Amino acid sequence: MSHVHHHHALNAAFWLTAAFAVVELVGGLMANSLALLADAGHMVSDVAALGLAMFAGRIAGRPAHRQMTYGYGRAKVLAAQVNGLMLWFLSGWIVWEAAGRLANPPVVQGGMVLWIAALGLIINLIVMRWLHGSHDINTRAAYWHVLGDALGSVAAIVAGGVILLTGWMPIDPILSFIVAGILAWGGWRLVRETTLELMEAVPQGVDPGAMEGAMQAVEGVTGIHHIHIWRLPAGKLAMSAHIGIDEMAHWTELLPALLKILKQYDIEHATLQPETGCDDNHCSVSGQNQKN
Repeated sequence: MSHVHHHHALNAAFWLTAAFAVVELVGGLMANSLALLADAGHMVSDVAALGLAMFAGRIAGRPAHRQMTYGYGRAKVLAAQVNGLMLWFLSGWIVWEAAGRLANPPVVQGGMVLWIAALGLIINLIVMRWLHGSHDINTRAAYWHVLGDALGSVAAIVAGGVILLTGWMPIDPILSFIVAGILAWGGWRLVRETTLELMEAVPQGVDPGAMEGAMQAVEGVTGIHHIHIWRLPAGKLAMSAHIGIDEMAHWTELLPALLKILKQYDIEHATLQPETGCDDNHCSVSGQNQKN
């Protein structure tokens, strides 16, 4: 997804979701349905999530400078984490309301719930199609909000159908518990992923042991230590390490071979420091840093 297409998709999704959130909120109040109100509340959170994603995207586009050498790309990660916390908050509100309604189920207009929820599902599927395919964590956070909302619309449709056919009112708060569980799980995934990235943990899918073994197998390499692997704000992978070698004169031949191995692990930025005279605890530092 190109940057321009990404921006237009977020913008269109924001306004379409905002318009229907108002419709669903009014419909939920008229139908007296918690499932529909919960779905409307989630759509409001979708609007906030999409707006936050748009705002973070603009900040992340600012150029790097001497005080911010990595640029402002982490703004997207912070926005995604806030969106994850918002999912938790919304989940807790739905559980609170559902517990009260389960004890004393109100009369719900099943037909209105059914039709408004069906329209909401269509809107959600359109927005999901616009946002699908992005590898940007900020957009994926907004996508998760919309996906959870689509599942909430399905729950509201089921609740409306059951009430319309059987008149069994407790189905409305019961399905709201399910929606709350889905939102809490999505929030946990976002908070966990963004926290790990902010802590500069090894990115998911990267095997440091396999990478080290492949580098260690290069003839002339005697040891590897002080390995660090992280994801840059722009989404690319970076790595730094101290490389023990038998002869410093061989470094110009070893470096291209090592960088070729790192490319196989999608490492696009590497800083490798050659060292000689390595034993289990010490190396003679050459004072040379090599970057690709």
